[in-house]
Order: sequence, then C-alpha cells, then structure tokens
Amino acid sequence: MAGNTKGGVVGLLLQHGEKAAIAIVGFIALWLVYKTTSLPRLEDKYKADKLHREITETSSAVQSAAWPDPTSEQAHEVRIATPINEKADVPVSPEAYKVSTAALDPQVVTPTVLRTDPTLLNAVDVRANGGSGLLAFQDEAIRKAREIKRAAEEQERLKKESDKAAKEQKENEQPGAKGRKPGGPGSELSNQPFDPAHPKRRQVEGGSRAMGVPLQGGERIEQAYWACVVAKVPIREQLKLYQDAFEKAKGGFDPSRDFPQYKGYFVQRAEVIPGKDLDWKPVPVYDGQRASVVNKTPLNPASMVAMGGRVMAKLYENAAKYWAGMSPDVIDGRFSDYILTFPLPPLVGRDWGADATHPDIPLAINTPPLEQENAPTTPNAPTDKPAGDDNAFAASDPGTMPVGPGGFSAGPGRMAGPGAYARGPGMGRPGMSSEMMGRLGGPGMMGGPEGGGRGFASAGPGPGAGAARTSLAKSVDFLLFRFFDFTVEPGKKYKYRVRLALADPNYSLPDNVLAPTVLDRHRQESQAAKAKNSQRQDIRVIEKWSDPSPTVGIPLSGGVKLVDVKTPSGDKVNDEPSATLLVDSFDVDETDKNNAIQAANKKEFRRGGVANMTEKTEYLVEGGIAIDSTDKFHFVTGMTLVDIDGGKKLVREYTSPARAMVMGPSGELYIRNELDDKPAVDYHHMVFEERHQELGGPGGPVPGGPRGQSRPRGPGR
Repeated sequence: MAGNTKGGVVGLLLQHGEKAAIAIVGFIALWLVYKTTSLPRLEDKYKADKLHREITETSSAVQSAAWPDPTSEQAHEVRIATPINEKADVPVSPEAYKVSTAALDPQVVTPTVLRTDPTLLNAVDVRANGGSGLLAFQDEAIRKAREIKRAAEEQERLKKESDKAAKEQKENEQPGAKGRKPGGPGSELSNQPFDPAHPKRRQVEGGSRAMGVPLQGGERIEQAYWACVVAKVPIREQLKLYQDAFEKAKGGFDPSRDFPQYKGYFVQRAEVIPGKDLDWKPVPVYDGQRASVVNKTPLNPASMVAMGGRVMAKLYENAAKYWAGMSPDVIDGRFSDYILTFPLPPLVGRDWGADATHPDIPLAINTPPLEQENAPTTPNAPTDKPAGDDNAFAASDPGTMPVGPGGFSAGPGRMAGPGAYARGPGMGRPGMSSEMMGRLGGPGMMGGPEGGGRGFASAGPGPGAGAARTSLAKSVDFLLFRFFDFTVEPGKKYKYRVRLALADPNYSLPDNVLAPTVLDRHRQESQAAKAKNSQRQDIRVIEKWSDPSPTVGIPLSGGVKLVDVKTPSGDKVNDEPSATLLVDSFDVDETDKNNAIQAANKKEFRRGGVANMTEKTEYLVEGGIAIDSTDKFHFVTGMTLVDIDGGKKLVREYTSPARAMVMGPSGELYIRNELDDKPAVDYHHMVFEERHQELGGPGGPVPGGPRGQSRPRGPGR
C-alpha cells in the first residue's frame, strides 16, 4: 500500500513540484525581459538637450515682448485689461433689458396685412344746458361816444371847480371875511357823491372783483339765450381701435399719422312739442352776436359739416374782432380740443361753471394733476409722414393750468371772488391750451391801447397751424365736445344730437398698403367729388347720429338760488314752510351808457310762488366797480317754487341742509341745494353789503358825520 501511494500522482508532485514552479517563474521573467526590449523609443525633439534649448528661447521671447503697432493687423486683437473695483455701485442701464411692446422676438417676415379702416366712435352721453345772460362785444361807435361824453363831463366838472375856487377866493379877499372854511383842501370834494350824475351810486367795498369778463366801458351789451350742448368723445378707446387696426399692418402704427384727429362735426336740433314728432334740423355756428343770429349770417352753411379749420379760424377771428374778452375755460386744457370744444363767450356779471362742461369731465379746480403719457410707438414704424399728409389738424396740446384762487391765476389789480379767477394786466387765459393762446394771444391781448385794450390780437395762422395731438395724459379717457346754439328761444324745449368727422388716416398712403375695401371707398369718394367738380377730402364722417340728448328748456332772463328754508311753526296748524330765494335777473340799460344790469334780490316764497316781481334793488355798474339802485326793476325768471325739504333744527343754531324743487318756464324741474348755492349767496352779500352808508369822493367818508361811521357786519350779510 505504501509503495503504491508514493508511486502515484501525489508522489510525482512531491518529487518534481518545486522544479516545475521554478521553471514557470523563470519563463515569466524571461518573457518580461523580452518585452522590455520591444518598447518604442523617444523622438529626438523630446530629448533633454532640445527641450532645454526650447525653454530658453521661450523665456527670452516673453521677456522681450512688446504691444503691436496700432497700424498693424494685430492691433484690433488687443484688449486692454482694466481692474475691477469691487466696491463700485455700477448702475444698470434699463435700455439693455428693454422688451419690445409689440413682440418678444423681432419680425422675421415683413407684415403682409393691408391697412383697413378702423371703426369710428361717435360722441356719447349728449346733454344740453339752457342758459341766458348778457354778452359783451366791442363797439367802436359806442366807445368813441363814451369818450366824447366823458371828456365833456370832465371839462364841465373842471370848469365848475375853477368857478367855485375863484368865487371862494374873491369872498375871502373881501373886508371882514372870516377866512377859509374849516376842513382843509379836499373837504368839499369829500362831501360830493361818487358820481354827481348818479347820486345813489357808490363804490363796491371789500376788494371784490366783478364776475364775468372785465368791462372797460364802451362795450355793446346784448341779451342772449343759448343751449350749451356737451358730450364725451371717447378718445382713448378710439386710439385703441387705431392701434389694433394698424400695428400689424404694412407701415405699422405711426402716432404722427395714425393718432385720431377730429376735423369737425354736425349738430341737429329738434323742438319738443307735445303731440308732434321730432323734426331734426341742422344748427349752424354763430359767434354769439344777436345781430348775426337775427340776420341769419352764420359762420358756416347749415348743411355743411362744421369743418374745424375754416369755421374755427373764422370763429376765433370774430372773437378777436368783436368779443370784449375771452372767458377762461372751466376745464383743464388736456380735456379740450381746438375743433371740438367751443370757446366760452364773453359772459357779463357771472362766471361760467358746471353748465359749460359735461358732468363726467371735471372742472379745472377739481382736476388733480395729470401725468403726461408717452406717445405710443411701434417698432419698424416709418419716421417720416408720406407726402401730402395733412392730418396734423389743430388739436390742442396738453398745456398746463395756472395756479391760484379757484384754480386760476390771480393777477394784480382785483381780488378774486368765490370760485372765480382774478384778472390783472397782461394776464393770460387760464384753462386755455397753449395753441388757443397762440391763436388769440400776442400783443394787444390785455392792457393794450384804446382804453385798456382787452381786444384780442390777430387770430393767428390759418387752418392746421397747430401741432397735432400725438399723446394723451393719463386719466384722460374723454375729450369735451361743446357747442353753443344761439338760435334758441326762451321758454321753448329742445333735443340735440351730434355726428363727428375725423381725418382719414389712409388718405395719402400708397395703394399697395391699403385693403380693397379702403381702395373701393376712396374710389367712390373720388367719383362723388369729381361730379361736384371738387377733390376728395381728407375726412371720414361717422354714419350714425348720436343718441338724442334729454330735453332742455331755455330759461327767461334770470334764475334763482336757495338762501335758506323756514320750517312751519308748531303753534300754527295751517302754517307752511317757506324758502328764501336769491332771485337774479339781467337787463340792459339803454338810456345810460348801454350799461349791463345784473341784479339780484332776496325774497321769501311759499310753494307755488313764481319768482317774477318788480322790486327796488341794487345792481352793479361801471364794469362792476360801483353799485347803483333803482326803485323799479323787473325780475323775470319764470321759476316756480314747487316743493321744499330740509331746514329742520338739529342742535342749537344748526339746521339740516335745505333743498328746493323749482320748475322752469318750459316745465323742467331743478333741484336747488343750499350748500351748492352758498358761495353765490355769500358773494352777493359781500358785494352789496354797505358798510359805509355815505361814501364821499377821494376824501372817503365824512369824518364824524352821523352816517359816516362804519358799522359791523350783521347776521346774514
């Protein structure tokens, strides 16, 4: 068994295993030695001596390097290193991150959409306010006659004073004369009335100014009746329609060409007669003078649109020639338009107010500061207008509003009354845009020759001279449409409707950018104009009329203001409430220098009472600087007191605000509020309060006289 074991596989391994392992290791070692002899050799350029030489040459080149010559080709590759200031506050330009309002990506393909006609919007919410009053016009004949009469009166006065002084000197030189009468120089003059020809006349005290246009004497005063038609023109919505129509069309949207520009308007009127259908008739444009209305000489044919350039230029020309002054506008100039907003006529005795604007367009004194909005722009819009484009048509620029009492500038001379402006020499026209001032302003506007020179300067350039409106102030969504109809009759009732005309933004553009519908319209207009032997006009008239205005009645010669209300007494069963009304009326004194009589008187009325009366009253004369009186003045208002509310006692002397419903002569109902009428009532008290019962001449009240002392202001005065 043992012999077999040693002779097997195990025995063989025990005898020859070490020899086999040594042989394998030797073979591996020989193989490794063989492999080392077959490795690739290093190239000559990487040998140590050559690398050392390359390093030396590179170091020498770096040390001897210099900036390239500015004229060499390598100069544009040089960038100068600048150190970074880590603490510096470097502002970031917003232009670098500005995103186009049209599109985030620039246009790759030129627009191929053709320009169409944008939808046109008419005036909305048309209303009318009836009015009556006195208007002042320049009259050279009256002025010269007034100057001649004044010169004669002054010469007569000087002659009487000279004769009186000679007589007194002669008496003092006689033997036994007691000498001069006491009182010193001017004492006799101080006892003279303010105007010897009018003993009852006295000066206005308290520094108050006359309301309305200032009068210098020599004006022609005329009674006038009117309807002030107002409406809102949706300018911002119209601009949005223009932008939507043109932004993606050929040529893009260009504000200098594509901003809505108003060219004119039509106005129609219908008299309201019970039982009859409305008969609409065109209303022409007048400048307010009664003679032109009676003689039917309007500024434009009744059948023609009130084209702004011609008619408005003529209106301002007549205003400069005939009006005794321009009443300042009651709205901020950025809500007005040269074509659409009729200027305010020269009203005497009172100022224009809310009756000259739309209820949704605030008065200037209630308008917050408006921020001017940048003109809308569009990328790729043309920078130049096409030849022949005359769309820049006399829209008022934004302008600015002066600051002062009542929202207007107060110039030196007179103190401003409640809710009004004061006038001073050389003062501009508050509330009027700079374009309107340019058309009416200039030398001779105020303080010129000819007795004060309130006349206007030349009407300025012709149609289209003003810069076109190309932007809107923020918060200005509507422009004011205002038109005066001077052909109405007192006691009648009317309705009005309007239709606007705008410049055609596609008027002079090439045919290849216009849509077929636009080209067809141009073709029809050209044929119609050729049939009339004329040319196609740059105008688009809105087809439909606006909705009719509510019925408006034209008042008689005056109105009423609510002073206070007396509640019925609890002790009397049948006692009724009563209202004290300030009844104002106007007339023209034809026999005394053509003076305007603007009278007001307080009187108590019960329900059903009509404010028509003949009373002793005081009124303003001499351009509002003096007060005269008459024993019989006819107040004709036709206003009937219908009902009374409020005036109840709350605590102590406080009462609830009162209201009164009155009916006009044409059947219209009005609500008079005590708080709304209080400024006018207070102004009446301030003007007509007589603190000195006897006024002298230059010497003032008679010193120590029984009626020369001033008295304190009484209740309700």
